[in-house]
Amino acid sequence: MSIPTADAPDQVSLSHCLLDAEGSVLSSADAERPYYAASTIKLHVMLAVLRAADRGAVDLDDVVTSTRSFTGADGTTFTLGGGHLDPTHPADGEQVSVRELLQRMVDRSSNEATDHLVELVGLDAVAEAIASLNLQETRVERLIGDASALATGATNETSAGDLARTMRALVQQDGRAESTKEPTTEPTTEPVELARSVLRAQRIPVIAAALADGVDWGSKSGWVDGYRHDVAFVGDPDSAELRVLAVMTAGLAPEAADEKIAALVRELLPDVAA
Repeated sequence: MSIPTADAPDQVSLSHCLLDAEGSVLSSADAERPYYAASTIKLHVMLAVLRAADRGAVDLDDVVTSTRSFTGADGTTFTLGGGHLDPTHPADGEQVSVRELLQRMVDRSSNEATDHLVELVGLDAVAEAIASLNLQETRVERLIGDASALATGATNETSAGDLARTMRALVQQDGRAESTKEPTTEPTTEPVELARSVLRAQRIPVIAAALADGVDWGSKSGWVDGYRHDVAFVGDPDSAELRVLAVMTAGLAPEAADEKIAALVRELLPDVAA
């Protein structure tokens, strides 16, 4: 079974955005062009979950029942399957913590974990997290694999500029929750620290493949047929040397996309490139 996704692109394009530690743009090209986001939307889901945890609406250590079945936009149940499943994901009915779902969503790009977390906090919470960063080209409108939502035109899109700003917010204090409601717990630095940890555990790097050994980095990649993207923080997030690079491509074979991304890393980050 194939998971519903985006139409294949009809042209080749490559966009990038490089930010410094203060969020200033150091380099960009077509950075506000919207692309089908693929798994990079998992950063926006993570942002929503961490904001909920920071204000006490979600306990990261709560245990939930693992599932691969979710409720679609039409109210019916759909089940993820086929090659898009993570074979290491806990079996249906097993117990898993919210923290582990968050880790799995990012480090191995688990679709099961992603849909589970979206159902936990809601698409509205993801939209609120996106709005909190004033992201102009980002839309997270459906669960992964929801054919009924796809049929209505719901999609998941973002841009290189929005991805870079999202990554910077996650690994710096910008990602902390803001709410007019009284939090149920005192805010802590744990959400930012957890974001850094799971991003550093990335098992599917693209930008980082072109970095020298020993460079501090964390990332989130995403791809489907015709699209290949990555966004990474490079350097200590607490230092003035931090850089955030997002690259989005369309219409390229994976190997060609990776070569172009590596070339950008060597051009834009020569001091840390391999």
